[in-house]
Amino acid sequence: PEVGTTIRNKLVRLMTHVDMGVKQTAAEFLFVLCKESVDNLLKYTGYGNAAGLLVARGLLAGGRGETQYSEDEDSDTDEYKSAKPFINPITGHVEEPMPNPIEEMTEEQKEYEAEKLANMFDKLSRPMGVRPDGTLAPLEETLIGRPEENSDTDSD
Repeated sequence: PEVGTTIRNKLVRLMTHVDMGVKQTAAEFLFVLCKESVDNLLKYTGYGNAAGLLVARGLLAGGRGETQYSEDEDSDTDEYKSAKPFINPITGHVEEPMPNPIEEMTEEQKEYEAEKLANMFDKLSRPMGVRPDGTLAPLEETLIGRPEENSDTDSD
């Protein structure tokens, strides 16, 4: 959305300007042009560009505040309607569809990848600890060789 020479592209570029006043003014102006509709703002700017304004207004959950705009909601152009399935909602950029990597795999390759994925989930579910040097390791390794802190000394 920030790439191009249209007014919208230039305003979206200003939403990431270093000057906070310029950034906020551009975001507020675009928000008003979108009839203060979070969905419309996200459609035209992308979530990443609009996040700051939405946080400042408490609108991250979407919706619309108390507004006095017309009820006409259909602002989709033919160009937008044709590109909608390819728009990344976070960046607002039109992306080419990615090929499905599984289509070209043999059954053995699919099985191997599934086992690899299961092993990665298994590693993620194991409890971890921190070694004295600050690196992560399985919890068992971090507990071995560590002196017990309150072993035989009771001060009470």
